[in-house]
Order: sequence, then C-alpha cells, then structure tokens
Amino acid sequence: MSKLSRVLLALFLTGSAPVNAAERRDADPICLARKCAKTMLRCGLDGECRSWLKCVLDCQDDKIRCPSVCGFYYQSAQINQTSLCIFKSDCVDLGFGQLPNYEHADGALVTLGDLEGTWWFSASHGGTHIFDFDCQRFDFSGGGPDFVHVAYSVPLTFNGKTRMTGASGIFRQLDSGAIEVIYDNFAGYHEKWYLVDKTEDTILAHVCIGADSICYDYGTILLTRKHLNSLDSRLKEHLNSVARTQFGFGWEQFKQARTNCAN
Repeated sequence: MSKLSRVLLALFLTGSAPVNAAERRDADPICLARKCAKTMLRCGLDGECRSWLKCVLDCQDDKIRCPSVCGFYYQSAQINQTSLCIFKSDCVDLGFGQLPNYEHADGALVTLGDLEGTWWFSASHGGTHIFDFDCQRFDFSGGGPDFVHVAYSVPLTFNGKTRMTGASGIFRQLDSGAIEVIYDNFAGYHEKWYLVDKTEDTILAHVCIGADSICYDYGTILLTRKHLNSLDSRLKEHLNSVARTQFGFGWEQFKQARTNCAN
C-alpha cells in the first residue's frame, strides 16, 4: 500500500467508533487514493469536512438515514466537492442497494402546477431509513413552466447542539411525468418524486433516490400546507382512498411528523 493510500485509509478511520478495519468493507482506500486523493486530503484539512466524514463513518451499518443527518448537519464547499467525488468514484458502497430498484407502475402522474409558498413534511411510509424528522419545511418560489426553486430547512440536534440546516435546489418536471429533485449542496445525489395526488393543501408522492441511472425505492411522502390535524375529514378520507388505491396501504400506516414549528 502506498503512503498516500495509508493516509487516506487513516483519514477514513481516524476518530470513528472502534472497529476492525478488516470489517469495514464499505470504502476502498486504494480506489479512493487513485480517484479522489487530492479531494480527500483537502477534506482532512477542513474542520467541517473532517467532522462530516467522522459522522458518516460512525453511522456504520446505517447507510441511508444516518449519513443524511451528517450531510445536513455538516455543510461546506469542501464537503460538497468530496461528496461529488465519492459519488462518482464507485469506490464506496453508498448503501442505496439495500433498497429495491423502483420502476413506477403505469398510471397518470400529477404535474407540478402551482407550488408557490410553504409546505411541510407531514407524514411518510416506507421504513426506518426515511428522513422523517419533525419541522421539515419546503419553500417553493419562482421557476418556469417545468421547474420550481425550493429552499428546504430542518432543525437537527447532534451531540447536544442544534443547527438550523437546509438545502436549496430545483424540482423539475421530466418528460416521463416524474419530478427530478436536485439540491445544490448535495452534489451527485438526486431524487425522483412521482406525484400521484395533489390538492390545494396536500401533495402525495412516492420517492426514489439515487446517484446514478438507477433509482431506489425510498418511500411515500405527504406534504401539506398546514398542520395535518387541521385538514378536514373529507380531505383525509380522500388521501386514505388514494393511498389504498395507489400503494395498497391506508392512512393509519403513515408515520406523522410535527409541523407546528418556528422555522
């Protein structure tokens, strides 16, 4: 192993929870030394990037939800450059493969339409990997006939310290009917939202995630303009009917999130 490879391996292991290096098969330091050496070394010299990398390493077997928390909590230009290289390098198992590939079944999809204003992540269904924290806010504005700008924010507490974290990006309607979501500060990562129902106050969508041409089944998400409990009974029954028809499960199986928040 070259000196540079040893440095990169140390960078990946330093400060992480104690673990036998032979058991850490999710990153190939030789591959990273060949493809991302300079970027990784610059990350090691940047305090925020170093903290992000340690956070990701400490996630161990949780390769989706926990790294997402790290990615929101720690943000810098150097993290973005490092993340992009890692996504493109194919040197690290990003963990998406633990989810099944997603192919949307035939059926009409709802177009973007008017999203202007504030929406809240109100409920979800799909598993423990989902980023289902309280107080997730989406502020949509401007754009064009097939896209809209989004500013996203969520308060996260890590090691006893709370930060108001966020991301900016674009929701863009594709010819397939799906909506591609790309965030400026998560280089290499993308989502596709399949809107199956939209009312004046609600958006019900199935989401897949990826870093390449494959999109992995993430789960079902409900956005609302106001607090979930303030929706009238007819709208709740409508959402229940759509969920059962589209996904085979009812409203009682959604996990609700808190939306009466200050952010």
